[in-house]
Amino acid sequence: MQQSIQQTSREIDITYHLQNAGEKLSAETALVESAAQTLASQGKSVTNSAIILYLISEIESTTDPLQLDALLNALKIVVGFTPGEEERWAFFYW
Repeated sequence: MQQSIQQTSREIDITYHLQNAGEKLSAETALVESAAQTLASQGKSVTNSAIILYLISEIESTTDPLQLDALLNALKIVVGFTPGEEERWAFFYW
């Protein structure tokens, strides 16, 4: 049984932004798409909040500095497109 993924307009904005960024954000695009696919394959809802938590989990477990940089950039992008998250993350010094 295939689970349908319902996206909000803000989530669609993220997808549109990443797809139109071209090579500049290719690593971040791949990370966000991978997060969404992983969440969907696990039967979880694919929401901005779920992607944020997934990316944080990946940040905590990576030791590769290049991967860490891409994960942090992907996290910034998702947080920036998530209503209310900007204020919640304002204390975090990127």
